[in-house]
Amino acid sequence: MVPIVTSMTNCTFDTHASSVLALMQLSDSALPIGRHAHAFGLERLFRDGRVETPQDLQSMITSALTHGVARADGAAAALAHDALGAGLLSGLLEIDARLDLLKLTASSQAASRRCGSRLASLAPAFHANSTLVKFVQEVSDKKTPGHVSVVSGAVAAAMGISREDAVLMELRGVVTMILSAAVRLDVIPASAAQAMLVVLAPEIIGSAGISLGTGIGEMECGAAAGLEIASMRHARDHSRLFAT
Repeated sequence: MVPIVTSMTNCTFDTHASSVLALMQLSDSALPIGRHAHAFGLERLFRDGRVETPQDLQSMITSALTHGVARADGAAAALAHDALGAGLLSGLLEIDARLDLLKLTASSQAASRRCGSRLASLAPAFHANSTLVKFVQEVSDKKTPGHVSVVSGAVAAAMGISREDAVLMELRGVVTMILSAAVRLDVIPASAAQAMLVVLAPEIIGSAGISLGTGIGEMECGAAAGLEIASMRHARDHSRLFAT
């Protein structure tokens, strides 16, 4: 009996380890999709003097999570995970189209599509799931927008990452993107950014709960008007450090 129990334990560990390694790879800042070239409107807010302190930054990120991405990109990641698991290409296309309508600014729409297309180009090297292959081909052929959260949710499902972890990865990615920009804008030092990431964990988890419970008909565009306006103004700046 002991060898059998050991064998089952090893099998369980291997499955868990594979999903954890996949999660680490997809959430790694070294993943070449260009996400950290964007700042979610922070650069414009910083220049306007509206985000100057760590407290300002934390409030801005919290607003971005709860009033911006939770019912949009976060929900899209969860729904894409479901669609891939069910083998529904039509579902992935519907979610992608829905999210495209919810991107209020041209710059945020373009940024999400650009990062998504880059992730889609990497997807065949991650997994050969037939539905995933068909979806990324649609993205490559520009028949669907290919938003990064949709592609990420689909890839996560194919690689054995849980639905919950896929959403946490998407939301954490938004937070680390903004924090990375804050460090480069000298709003906070890198060490403080890491500390803030820990402090923001409850906000990420709470927003993930919203995302996981949002259906496709309940997806909403961002309600943080200040961030959307900052993004639009940033797009018109002649000198910019970040793409958005």
